[in-house]
Amino acid sequence: MSVAGKWQISMDTPIGTQKFTWDLQQAGGGWKGSMTAPNGASDLSNVQVNGNNVGCNARVTTPLGQVEVTFEGAVAGDKIGGTCRTQFGNFQFSGERA
Repeated sequence: MSVAGKWQISMDTPIGTQKFTWDLQQAGGGWKGSMTAPNGASDLSNVQVNGNNVGCNARVTTPLGQVEVTFEGAVAGDKIGGTCRTQFGNFQFSGERA
């Protein structure tokens, strides 16, 4: 199943559960995406899709300021999950197709 589409994602962090939406789209021979969270929206950069595996980077606004994050995960049917790497540590994320 394609990773394209909207995903509702949650991630437990030291500052509480973070909820956000990804919108992933094929763009020519590559991929693009955006991330929308209560603190605002940001573009997903370096979106890489290989089969059911997906990875991307983002600069997100948090209560601690701007944070660079790197996501690596996989899609299984209508579920998505993986790891988010940040300067504050690594956190597991999970979600489902919206």
